[in-house]
Amino acid sequence: MSMFLGPIHYWLYDKIGNQEMLTSRFAEAALADGSLDDISDYVRELPQLETVIDEENIHGWLQSRIEDGERRYAALVIALTAKDPGVMDRLTEEAYAFGAQHGLPDGTAPADAYKAFEDFFVNGMPCDQVNQVTENTDQTLSWEQTQDLHARAWSSQGGDVNAYYQLRKSVMDGMLSGSGLQLSMPDTDHYTIHLA
Repeated sequence: MSMFLGPIHYWLYDKIGNQEMLTSRFAEAALADGSLDDISDYVRELPQLETVIDEENIHGWLQSRIEDGERRYAALVIALTAKDPGVMDRLTEEAYAFGAQHGLPDGTAPADAYKAFEDFFVNGMPCDQVNQVTENTDQTLSWEQTQDLHARAWSSQGGDVNAYYQLRKSVMDGMLSGSGLQLSMPDTDHYTIHLA
């Protein structure tokens, strides 16, 4: 990465911000319903990037923000499901509603929906090139996740990364809810956006 802040750094920081918004949404709902008494271990405010980033180590600083955000999100979901395994249904609904708040318009092309996902979700650093498109037509777009960069955060907290993928799929479904598109996910590494 560049030694100077550029558009790619702001793009990645915005994606980290999306993850933080979802974490905060889950945490605040848990605080409101009494599932948690204190959410300070889970939520973080994200100041303007240029006011906080280490310009001597831009890549490392952003990588550490990704890892911290993933770890706190995993810890929160794991803590909530440990208290009440049935809470995943509520979290899934919250994730869908969060996605719908960032919904794509009717008539969105599959390729544009994929780009929206790439612009929204954290999948490691851009140089990791986690997602690889395997099919792209006017009717459908498929991609494969070539490595799982989320599992480490979940295993470090004693959890199952499948919860991450279940919730991310719900966010994606919410984003597509008004677009005329649907997402198929036969497993955590393979995805297809197609006409509904």
